[in-house]
Amino acid sequence: MPLVSGISRRMDRLLLKGELLTGYEAIKEDKGEWMNRLHDKWKLICGIEIALILLLQLPSSDHAQATDPACIHGMRIVGEQSVYVSHMGLFNNSCHDYQGIFEVSFEGASNPQKIYLDAQKKDANQNEFTIEPTQKFVLPELAAGKLTSFKANIYSGQYERSTTKPKLLASDVTVKLKRVLYFRQFKAGAKQPAKLEYLLFGTRTEQLVAHLITAPPDFDQVLALKAALPLADSELTKAVPLVLPNRPIPDPKANLNQALKSGDKYIVQLNGQQSTKTLETGIQYFLETADYGV
Repeated sequence: MPLVSGISRRMDRLLLKGELLTGYEAIKEDKGEWMNRLHDKWKLICGIEIALILLLQLPSSDHAQATDPACIHGMRIVGEQSVYVSHMGLFNNSCHDYQGIFEVSFEGASNPQKIYLDAQKKDANQNEFTIEPTQKFVLPELAAGKLTSFKANIYSGQYERSTTKPKLLASDVTVKLKRVLYFRQFKAGAKQPAKLEYLLFGTRTEQLVAHLITAPPDFDQVLALKAALPLADSELTKAVPLVLPNRPIPDPKANLNQALKSGDKYIVQLNGQQSTKTLETGIQYFLETADYGV
């Protein structure tokens, strides 16, 4: 290691200097005693080097503190052609302080992907579906591709809330990761943007928008688009940032009133560009405010 080698070189120079200064006295001493003293000094130097090497190999305290615990990560399911899941996040929570959107597939003996897609298309008034993982995992490992699948149950409704009348549709489902569309940790002290922002994701034939979550009070929302914007699949490998230039956020509390409405048209700027496009929203899959309050 360069650092350790550098330290060793500096200690060699100090040792040499010390020996030169005491050279006259050393000559007077018994040769065997002088060699023993020199040997003891080199043992000390080697001990210091070994200690430094071990210290440098230890993980930093920052990394240790940044390690997330394994948790149950509930997610909402959206999409009618492909299947996407949106992590159900929470502010100020070491397990769940993330916004994450993933494309996945459902596998299992009961053909759970077909069960979900059929149920999603069946009732226009029931668009909220969720997955309840049956195993704990570390969410950043899923985002990094270290974890590529996990087991879960599929529900219509929000499985944690009786008010949504959750119903089990499929159990023992293998959720397989296909791609990570967006993943970001919430930052303490973050400020909400000056104008409303969303994330566009999907394919050239099916596109959805999710509200960008930044700071409390905030909201999570996903809607479909009635007509896809003219973007190629190669431009949608990751979620595309959208800014609504005509929707300023005057103060944090006003943010809760900015959610898009189904069937409305909005002017948007894509990916930081100044030019604008018009999008028209379709069905709303969900709108969540309770989990993102102050």
